[in-house]
Amino acid sequence: MWYFAKHPSGKEEMISKNYAKERGSHYESDADGLCTRLVKPVPKRGNYDYSVDKQAFIDLGWRIKEKDIKLGELIGKGEFGDVYRGKYREQKVAVKVLKDSSKAATQQFLTEASVMSALRHDNLVQLLGVVLGDNIQIVTEFMGKGSLIDYLRSRGRSVITRKDQINFASDTCNGMAYLEKEKFVHRDLAARNVLINDDCTAKVSDFGLARPVDSNQQGGKFPIKWTAPEALKDSLFTSKSDMWSFGILLWEIYSFGRVPYPRIPLANVVTHVSEGYRMESPDGCPQEIYDIMTETWNINAGQRPSFTETAVKLSAIRANTS
Repeated sequence: MWYFAKHPSGKEEMISKNYAKERGSHYESDADGLCTRLVKPVPKRGNYDYSVDKQAFIDLGWRIKEKDIKLGELIGKGEFGDVYRGKYREQKVAVKVLKDSSKAATQQFLTEASVMSALRHDNLVQLLGVVLGDNIQIVTEFMGKGSLIDYLRSRGRSVITRKDQINFASDTCNGMAYLEKEKFVHRDLAARNVLINDDCTAKVSDFGLARPVDSNQQGGKFPIKWTAPEALKDSLFTSKSDMWSFGILLWEIYSFGRVPYPRIPLANVVTHVSEGYRMESPDGCPQEIYDIMTETWNINAGQRPSFTETAVKLSAIRANTS
């Protein structure tokens, strides 16, 4: 269930909260305007926790007319959509175009847009609008320097400074602290899903698997090397499982984009981790950063730090890094 609020620009947002659960209980005891009191809840079926109505985007002012979008070169590929460089009223934008018209893919695509409409932070990639109709497109701000993983690998040690590294880490953590505060779980945090703008600010992107904490967490394809043990085993996705992924992302930043768990076959990673193995510190990584990594990889999710706590630590390191 979604309800609506206004963000600072005045445009309304679709936001999922515990509100839905609370209102469900309310209507079981009091019809309160419905045609009848709710008697028995219908159990959820399938992997989708809710459906998103296209009309809601129109009613709330998120719709962009297709004629106002000019597509340019292909800059990325995803499971459900390809991403193009584009222009919207002379503004540079990124346009994710749905390539699978099945009902499930369409709902996944619209769900991503719905989640993005509810989230506004300087370190999250911002939704600008949605093109509806037969050719569904998600229009976002353009991030000129591309993905963090490509940036790390293409520049390397000769270009990327210690200051750049802590900036990327701190920016990403600040974005995730906001998600944590708003009770959303990203579920696919990795350097490939963080984008860099022309000012070298890092922003978390790709909300295709993001969900409210209290929603159905079943379904989806998750990368083994980045996903917390409890999430892989029992589908327990929380901000603490995101924190495990953040530790892997930190390792990516300080290894300049190496693939995690080098020299360990993918099929053996889960076994190694369950037996206590943790990656060594990347060459040249400050000890205080590696200490944060090891904290995020605590097998007990409850003992991992919060993003808010970690953001404070990274901010202090950032301030002292020249």
